[in-house]
Amino acid sequence: MGFLLVIFGLCLGSFLNVLIWRLNDEKAPRFWEGRSICPRCRKPLAWYDNIPLVSFVALGRCCRHCRARISWHYPLVELLTVVAFWVIGWQPPLLILGGVFVVIFFSDWIYGVIPDEMIIIGVAVGLIGRIGQIWTGVAAGLVFFAIVAVTRFRGMGLGDVKLAFLMGFLLGWPKVGVAIWLSFVLGGLVAGSLLLLKRRRLSDKIAFGPYLVLGTLFSALWSNYLLGLVTRF
Repeated sequence: MGFLLVIFGLCLGSFLNVLIWRLNDEKAPRFWEGRSICPRCRKPLAWYDNIPLVSFVALGRCCRHCRARISWHYPLVELLTVVAFWVIGWQPPLLILGGVFVVIFFSDWIYGVIPDEMIIIGVAVGLIGRIGQIWTGVAAGLVFFAIVAVTRFRGMGLGDVKLAFLMGFLLGWPKVGVAIWLSFVLGGLVAGSLLLLKRRRLSDKIAFGPYLVLGTLFSALWSNYLLGLVTRF
């Protein structure tokens, strides 16, 4: 069973990489159109050049045709998906949600976009699995919309508002509060570190979606522990 989970995880991770590219690159074909192609030269990839992890290593991180470098995010997505399969096990609703958040994380990190399709899928899974709390989602979305409006879209956008809605919808209260707090803490620590190292300037934009995803993950796993620490004081 463990071996099958690894295989399924690698295959799903490969598919998530397709979504990350094709949902965000205007020049890319839609995710249901045709076979896999190189994002640079657009030539079709043979099946043996499309084996998760193996092809990345065998090709020396380069396209066989144009020798363009293959991004590290491809094997990283595949490995993260395997870990998710291993931890979650065969629980389709949670696996789908895991895939949704992986796509959101890397889409915002690479392209600065949070695909609406992923928000819709996340809400649909929440409704089917009856794990959604609609009013908490609305409240979280409104809070983030207020933040975005006050900051005039500096650092955050409407994609973050939609993601906050999904977080509240899935986590409920008070977990969504913990998730948002953790997101700001993580984002602040990373942004501050980049400024100190002079890797970023105050005027540079930093995608906030990945920190919302991490906040959601940490809250789902450890919110009870974190809330317990807070109530002690």
